[in-house]
Amino acid sequence: MRDKLDTVDHKILTLLSGDAQMPYTEVAKRAGISPGTVHMRTRKMKNMGVIKGATLSLDYSKMGYKMTVFLGIYLRESFLYKVVIEELSKIQEVVKIHHSTGKYDIFIKVHAKDSLHYRNLYQEAILTIEGIRGIESFISVEENMSRHINFEG
Repeated sequence: MRDKLDTVDHKILTLLSGDAQMPYTEVAKRAGISPGTVHMRTRKMKNMGVIKGATLSLDYSKMGYKMTVFLGIYLRESFLYKVVIEELSKIQEVVKIHHSTGKYDIFIKVHAKDSLHYRNLYQEAILTIEGIRGIESFISVEENMSRHINFEG
């Protein structure tokens, strides 16, 4: 198997990005290829590490998590990022962690039920992590788009 992606692979990725649960027969139909080709190509992309798995897209607000907050984290020392990331990953409400360049050392996304829940997370779980120097918080008022890159365009 080749280790490069071609237009057929990109078409498959674009279709699965829109609906990760789409049956291979439907992907094949829309891509104009056989289901066997979809299966082979998908397996190849999994082996390459391009496809890491399939995820659900959840509406957290319908599950009682009414707040989405992004936090820019400053570290006391930049070499502490691994330890801080490890501690942040233990907090169930932290859903994304990025080790970043620029203004912040780490940038995270958190879901909270309400402002009281967020305050408790912030004060009791996040601020107590050894190595954090400071934090800036950004409350999301609305998510307007979440998508993958369209590889066909």
